[in-house]
Amino acid sequence: MSDPPVTRLHHLLLQTSDLGNAEAFYLGFLGFTVRKREVFHDGRPLTSTNEGLGLTGGAPGTSGALEHFAFQATDVDGIAARARLEGVPILKEPGPGPYGLTVYLADPDGNRVELFEPEG
Repeated sequence: MSDPPVTRLHHLLLQTSDLGNAEAFYLGFLGFTVRKREVFHDGRPLTSTNEGLGLTGGAPGTSGALEHFAFQATDVDGIAARARLEGVPILKEPGPGPYGLTVYLADPDGNRVELFEPEG
């Protein structure tokens, strides 16, 4: 079998109900950094991050289209403590997961965001 032509995920574009709230969560709370701000091909604002997440305005897609998405992180317990202080919903408290210490948070649109700290 030959090597697959697709080698890795480049980015995920998340359609949000309120771009400002989404940016406050991903850029402000989680600390993602802006790679570029531009206008999407259909005229909506687009924020691209260096971490591979794109954010655009407009109501989220159909319910259930995305179960969750995950990001490798550091200090999962610290993230959870900040979430408690800042009122970010914790869907699953920090605990062991398949990739290491894991916490699940809800973003402003209710998407499940998995943050894991690799073991070792």
